[in-house]
Parts: sequence; structure tokens; C-alpha cells
Amino acid sequence: MKYDTFFLLNGLNKQQICEIVANFSSPILFKKGDIVYSSQKFSNAIGYILKGVAVAKADNQNETHLKTFEKGMSFGAAAVFGNGEHYISTITAKTDLEVLFVAENELLAIFEKYPQTAVNYITFLSEKIRFLNKKLNVVSSSGTENTVFKYLTSLADKNGEILNFKNMSLVSKTLGISRASLYRALSDLEKSGYIIKENNYIKVIKNEKSN
Repeated sequence: MKYDTFFLLNGLNKQQICEIVANFSSPILFKKGDIVYSSQKFSNAIGYILKGVAVAKADNQNETHLKTFEKGMSFGAAAVFGNGEHYISTITAKTDLEVLFVAENELLAIFEKYPQTAVNYITFLSEKIRFLNKKLNVVSSSGTENTVFKYLTSLADKNGEILNFKNMSLVSKTLGISRASLYRALSDLEKSGYIIKENNYIKVIKNEKSN
């Protein structure tokens, strides 16, 4: 189904989904390299990617890579409601892109008729907040080694495993440390028995680390 991963439709039956989808606006097409959202160009709407890949970068001097959006993923939910005048990042089409936008007025109508969608929206934003809280906890920790360890624990699954840890440049930018410091911290954590590292695989052995 075209919209089977759209968080807004979670928990709805087939008839409800069909009713909502029938009223969606036509998707917008973007060419590779086009700006989808930026601080100067954005609308109060959720974007849902139907086809292609987009990347979000921070609006700073280094244009820090924030996230990659692929088919079935959504963006812009936090910017729909409220009085914000700017979008906090720039989203660019990495490939040709097809995006469904659901605007504020459309969302309000959907929430009123299908209350489960409002619950889905709140749940989606709550998960974003929990993720940001984990990131803040990492940034506020003392010492490079502790910072890296807390970051690893925030990424690890319930078994303590991280299967694809390879973009060291992105990690160092995210944590605000040099690549050399990152490698050194990983090495020290491995020697101390807090993690096991093999190529792009990391397993967190201990759940806590003393300062």
C-alpha cells in the first residue's frame, strides 16, 4: 500500500484509510538537488516521502548532516502548528523525489473526524522528544569518553548492539569532538571492557560507566 508506513494512519481500518487518502492533495515532484524545505521556503505541513531520498542539513556554516529521509519517512511534523517563522534545517532532494504534503487545515479536519490520527501525531512527536532528550544527555555528559559511551548506549538496541557504526565524520560532528578523540575514546572503551568493536559492529557490554 502506498501509505502503509505513514505514521498518521497507524491503527486505522482499511475503510478509514481509504477515506483519508482520497482527500489527500496531489504529491509534489522534486528533481535531484531541489530544495524541499529551508528556513526561507517551507509550509506548515507534514511531508511524507512516496519516492526517492532527501537529506536534511543544519543551517550553519558547516551544514552538518542531520538526517536522511527515505521512502515511507516523514518530516516537518514539529513545524506544522505554532508561530515559528523559520524552519531549522534545509532538506534537499538527494534523488528525484515525490512528496505528499498534508497541511495544517487538512490535519485539523482529519483529527476531528478520526481522533486516532491525533493520538498518532502526538505519539510521533513524543518519540522525537525522547530521542532529543537522549541526545541532550549525551552532550551534557562530562569527558570525551563518557560522551562517546553515552552516545553508543543511545544508539544500541535492546541487546546492546550497533550494526552499522561507520560514519566517523558524522559522529564526531554530532558530538562536537575531533575524529582523533573519537577513535581514542572508542579504543579506551574497548580496552576497559565497556564495548566490543569489530569493523562497523559495536556491542555495548556494560550499561553504565562511572565518571
